[in-house]
Amino acid sequence: MTNLSKLQFGKSSGFTLIEVLVASVILFSVIATVSMVYRGAFMSSEKANQHIKISGVLPIVLANIRNDIRELGSSLEPQISQKGNAWEVSYIWQATLEQHNSAPTKLDVDSGDYVTPPPKYKLWLVDLQLQLQTTTKQYQFYEMSWSND
Repeated sequence: MTNLSKLQFGKSSGFTLIEVLVASVILFSVIATVSMVYRGAFMSSEKANQHIKISGVLPIVLANIRNDIRELGSSLEPQISQKGNAWEVSYIWQATLEQHNSAPTKLDVDSGDYVTPPPKYKLWLVDLQLQLQTTTKQYQFYEMSWSND
């Protein structure tokens, strides 16, 4: 009986080295996968946040561009451009003159002839680039200016 009790006492109930290694590999694989998913979600969240900030500042930038074009549009230059910052967003725009026309012809009641007014209205094609950190968005739109002659 002494031999039997020594055998039972000497046998330990634990994990073997191979079982511990396999469990460790599985644990580290799960941790690596979870951290990669978290990192991807975090980066997507940051990128979405930057797009939201750019979109939020867009109405103010467009109002500034509109005012600048109406102020500078009466010059004879076929291109105008400006740079600026609104909150953390930097922007640069360039406007190219697309058309320079007059108002429609009208009937002069005194002479009975149709009169074409002088060119007064300008249509500008505006290229706008907004940048916040590493995110850049580009827009293209038309804006109108006129002279008060």
